[in-house]
Formats: sequence, C-alpha cells, structure tokens
Amino acid sequence: MNTKAIGKYFLDINMFNIPLSLVIGITLSFGWGMITFCSFGILIGYLGFEYFKENEYYSYYNLGFTKSNLIKKVWLLNIIISNLYNSRINECIRNK
Repeated sequence: MNTKAIGKYFLDINMFNIPLSLVIGITLSFGWGMITFCSFGILIGYLGFEYFKENEYYSYYNLGFTKSNLIKKVWLLNIIISNLYNSRINECIRNK
C-alpha cells in the first residue's frame, strides 16, 4: 500500500476541511467543529479537490486507488484523529 499517496490525499482534502471545521468550532462549539471535521468537512474537501486538483486523480488511479477508496480512508483517519483528540481533551478536563 502506498502510504505517501494516501497521506498526500489526506492533507489535500483536509486543507479545505480544517479551516471550515475551525470556523464552525469557534462560532458554534467544539463538538460541532469535531462533527464537521469528521463528516461535512470531508465533503467540502472533496469538492475543493475536485475543483482545484481534479487531474491528480489520474495518478491515484495509476497507483490503484479509486475515489471512493480514498474518501473512505480519509474519513477513517479523521474519525481516529477526532476520537484521540476528544479523549485527550476529556482526560484533561477530568484531571482538573
């Protein structure tokens, strides 16, 4: 499995996702920011990638990745990151 390609796609998608999630997290609440990071933000990232970097999908196809496969991997990584971050925040709150 080509982890560099998945990592690059993960960063490209989250380049659009993270600013949106931060704005929502600041304006609404931390929880909504995390929910956006794991769900709706990935859709926004996907649309941004489609618009600005659509030709890069050919290199991913040549490596054996489909669009749905890449999106599933990014979604799974975002869920894992959110759960780790959330558990760390909860642990810090409980220790006060």
